[in-house]
Amino acid sequence: MLVFIRVFFVFCFFNSICYDVFASSAHDVTLIKTVTNITQHSQAATLIEAKPGDVLEYNIYVSNGSKSAISNIQIFAAVPQFTTLTAVIDCNNSYLPTALSCEILTPDGVNSQGYQGEIAWTLVGKLEAGVTARVSYQVTIK
Repeated sequence: MLVFIRVFFVFCFFNSICYDVFASSAHDVTLIKTVTNITQHSQAATLIEAKPGDVLEYNIYVSNGSKSAISNIQIFAAVPQFTTLTAVIDCNNSYLPTALSCEILTPDGVNSQGYQGEIAWTLVGKLEAGVTARVSYQVTIK
């Protein structure tokens, strides 16, 4: 979805990421989500094998390939069905450039071990052109 608001664009991709940018196109900002089976020491991929009790780590990368900084970045994800959050999601466990800070939100305000549901990260500040940020979280398969 592309919405024109005054002099800048707001881009939103269903269940993924929203951001503001002053002069760019949607293909200049990429979002990649990978998963790693921590228990089985797998490589990061978009699809892996896992079994009950395994701990999986999801990493979401936002890369700004545009010529302008982007701001007001919101990333949306969820704890997958049949899993629970392994530990509290902490912005310090993410790779964020120093120009960005992070806030984590859930619909009911819960961010604790065992949580199931939606997660939203709000990245405050600007992601400069050519820079990548990463947020992550771990789940345990029931």
